[in-house]
Amino acid sequence: MFVQIFRMLSKLEDAVEEIGLREFSSGLFMPRYDGSSLPNLSNSLARFMGAKPQGKTLKEDVLPSFRSVDRIVLIIMDAMGLNVFTKSSEKLRKLLKDLLLKGETCFKALTSVFPSTTSTALTSLNTGLTPQEHGIVAYIIFMKELSSMVNMISLSPVNDERRNRIFELGMSVEKLLGTKVLTQRLKEAGLRSKTLIRYGIRNSGLSTILYKDSEIVPALTTVDFATNLVKLINDKKTDFVMAYWDGFDAQSHHYGPFSQEAELELANTLTLLKTVISNVAPEVARRTLLVITSDHGQSKVRDEKSIRIEKLKWLDESLLMPPAGESRAAYLYVKKEARILERISHRKISRDIVLLESKKLLEKGLFGLGEVNPCVLDRVGDYVALSRGEGRLVFHYDLKERTEPEFVKAGAHGSLTLDELLIPLIVSRVSAIRG
Repeated sequence: MFVQIFRMLSKLEDAVEEIGLREFSSGLFMPRYDGSSLPNLSNSLARFMGAKPQGKTLKEDVLPSFRSVDRIVLIIMDAMGLNVFTKSSEKLRKLLKDLLLKGETCFKALTSVFPSTTSTALTSLNTGLTPQEHGIVAYIIFMKELSSMVNMISLSPVNDERRNRIFELGMSVEKLLGTKVLTQRLKEAGLRSKTLIRYGIRNSGLSTILYKDSEIVPALTTVDFATNLVKLINDKKTDFVMAYWDGFDAQSHHYGPFSQEAELELANTLTLLKTVISNVAPEVARRTLLVITSDHGQSKVRDEKSIRIEKLKWLDESLLMPPAGESRAAYLYVKKEARILERISHRKISRDIVLLESKKLLEKGLFGLGEVNPCVLDRVGDYVALSRGEGRLVFHYDLKERTEPEFVKAGAHGSLTLDELLIPLIVSRVSAIRG
């Protein structure tokens, strides 16, 4: 049951029909939590390895098609959306095809989650739960229990440069997540896992809860990442390797997802991956399954289409506190007197940003399937400002931030456009790619 390699490479719209995407607002699409999304992939991986799934598996589960395989290497390339395969330069698309899409390779589209951001997507991938079940529903979350806006990557209040501060303030891992992650369930099944991540995020912030019971292997550079990956794949005592790299995401935020700088970063990583695969021992390559995916895609953004919230008087005066969430999926908490104004829910912030009621989005299923975690109701605000063009809602948490140069300049994510929502799933026996 191998998908034709070239079918998904022409345009993103092909995937709309391929996986049955439904447009719920102009230019915005529903994630497919029922079998074509990141939590479904997580549950398929768990089932394939003999661990307990926590929800629905992939609708078209290709993993069982690979026989005589007993190890998995999962590579998560941050921000490598499906659009990389359709909108990048011809040179990069050829590199992707020549490296990854050959032999007995399955290539298909999946969706990220809502919001399409790293903290939410990686939590779904590592738990097998949808966002409304696990509760990590943004990059910046208002945590009512701590009376704080919290950065969910560092797990500290915004503007606090220390990490894991929420645990000093009374939060516990059990309260924060309340479920076992994939690597814990693999250990319970008697399997050994290792996780390869960037040195700067090792044993800190979100990494402390997502990779429990897995040995963390830190990498300083892309070359270090590749060198360590070869060692981990060739280690016959390791049953499951998870490797996450975020270099392409950083370049895409700053320079744009289809910029020369971003494409060179991804091309460099892919070329090193080719070296990694060529250095895998033949007997190991035959029994190791390579799974490559991403957490989300990215959309181009432009300053002239972005709105600074302090300059939009009617909205700024309606807010009870600064927004939470993402610049392309902002959670707005509205003053009681403003909430009764019917016009606010029908008002566009700009041509590229629309206001939608949070409660209605929950009811539609944008945040997932299953039981809604009680904390979610406090974390998604009254309205969501969703971007569907090249604009975003710019907001800050102190006056100093307003005068500093922005890191996110040309690329962003969080919303549900095809560029942000659609991600690739590539599955192949390592020996097939190795040649």
